[in-house]
Order: sequence, then structure tokens, then C-alpha cells
Amino acid sequence: MVTVIFLNLLRSKYNIHQIEVKPGTINELLLQIKEIHPQVVLEDFENSVVFINSIRIVHPKMYDEVVEDGDEIVFTHFIGGG
Repeated sequence: MVTVIFLNLLRSKYNIHQIEVKPGTINELLLQIKEIHPQVVLEDFENSVVFINSIRIVHPKMYDEVVEDGDEIVFTHFIGGG
């Protein structure tokens, strides 16, 4: 299984802290998340920052990257202000 952690805006909006899903591409993981939590809007992930095992995934095209069994993926948004 893959551990999925939501931080910041996604955690606040959906009240999901952590879930377990089957391995696959990031896009496939998002579909699994949507199936488990139908209230999730996939467009909210378009601007998210993604880390797989603490390594940042920089571009959404990398959502085709495969997440393996035992991996940890974090979805977050950087928040700034002044």
C-alpha cells in the first residue's frame, strides 16, 4: 500500500489527514482517492506540491510517475502572505 498524506489547504478543505491506497501512477492514486472520498475535487490537485518519499515532484506531467508499494506521497500547497 501507499501512504497518502494531505497537508495545509487540502487537509483543511477535506479533513483528510492520511489514507492508504494501492500502488500506481500519481494520477491513478488520485482516482483512488476520489473513489474513497467522492467530495474530493481533482482540480484542487493541479496546483499542489507533491513529494514522494520526501523528494519533490516539480511538474504535473510527472503525475505519470509510478508510486511503489511502501512509498509515502504528500500533497500540499505552499502558503505565503505578507
